[in-house]
Formats: sequence, C-alpha cells, structure tokens
Amino acid sequence: MRKFQNFLVVAAIIAAVVLVGILLGWWGSRGRQVNTQQITEVPVPPPPGEHNPPVTVPDRGRPLPPEPITRQSQPDFTATATNLITDWEDKIDEILTSDGEDSDKTKKMIEMFPRLPEDGQAEVAQHLSNLVADENYAPLGKFLKDPKLPEAVLDVLLADLLNRPNSVKLPLLLDVAREPQHAKATEAKDLLELFLEEDYGTDWPKWQAKMEEWLKENPD
Repeated sequence: MRKFQNFLVVAAIIAAVVLVGILLGWWGSRGRQVNTQQITEVPVPPPPGEHNPPVTVPDRGRPLPPEPITRQSQPDFTATATNLITDWEDKIDEILTSDGEDSDKTKKMIEMFPRLPEDGQAEVAQHLSNLVADENYAPLGKFLKDPKLPEAVLDVLLADLLNRPNSVKLPLLLDVAREPQHAKATEAKDLLELFLEEDYGTDWPKWQAKMEEWLKENPD
C-alpha cells in the first residue's frame, strides 16, 4: 500500500513537470509569434525603380540665350550725333577773338549752331543775343520757334526776345504760343495775355487781330 502511494506521488510530480514544460513551450511559441508579427508589420520599401514613377531631370547643359537689351531712343534735337562739333569751345573763342565784323561773327555762329551740343547752343545763343541787331533778328526767331531745341536753349532765346521791340517780340510770342509741342508755348501765351490784357484761349485769329490792334496803339 505504501509503495502504491509513493508511485502516485512520483506520477504527480512527473505530470506537474510535463505540464510546466507544456506551458513554457506554449508561452515561448506565443512570444515568437508576436515578435514575428511585429517584424512583418514593418513596411518594406519596394525596390528602387520598380514602382516609383521616373524622375525627369531638366536639361541644364545648354544655357539660355541672353535677353536682348533695349535702349531708349534719344531726343531728336536739331544737332545730330553724327555731325556734332566736338571742339566747339575753341571754335567759339576763335570766332569771338577774330578781327572780323560783328555781322561776320554772327553769321559764322548761326551756321555752326545746328551742329552744336546743348551746352554749345546755349552759349552761342547768349553771344548771338548780344551781337544780333533787331533788324537782323530773323535767324534767332527761327531758332526760337523750333520745338526740337532743348529747353535750356529756348530759355536763353526767349529771355533775349523780351528785350526786343514790340514789333519783333509779340509776333514771335504768338508763333510760339500756337505751337502745342513747343516747351515755351504756355509761357508765351501767358506773356501775350499780360501785354494784350485779354485771353482768347486757342482762338488764334482773335489773338492775331488783337495783337495787330495793340501794336498800332503801342509803336516801338
């Protein structure tokens, strides 16, 4: 009887050991499954070039041609760049210091005037203002009516005109005032209004009639 009890105890111990071994094996297999599942859940990128769309690389081997450079057109003055007198200061000094008559000096300066740059035209205009007599004013009047001349030159000519007799002054002012493209048109019209004490706007025949009437009443 005692041997049978010992046998049961040994059998119970063996069964317990086997049960523990089964549990440990089951737990270990579960842990491996979990680790395997975690590893397999990590996304694996596809091989390069298999599913990715092709990348287009711009062609940088040939540079683009440069954009053309546009230059602003220069004002069209009476003097052009092709025939300008570059040593105009020496030319003017030579004329002024010569032994010729004033009429000869003015003639030479009037001839060279269109070929001078702006500074030269302004200086010659000043000399002509001092040398040209009232009865010979026609060439200066022609310059004053030219709307293409620089404004600095026109300023000199207009200032000289205001020192001329009324018979020379008012007709030139009217000619300048009726030219809308002239830089001194507004100033000339204001001067006419000051002399004639009237404002006819752009009714130039009325301006003409009033000027002739005023000149009769205000002789030189």
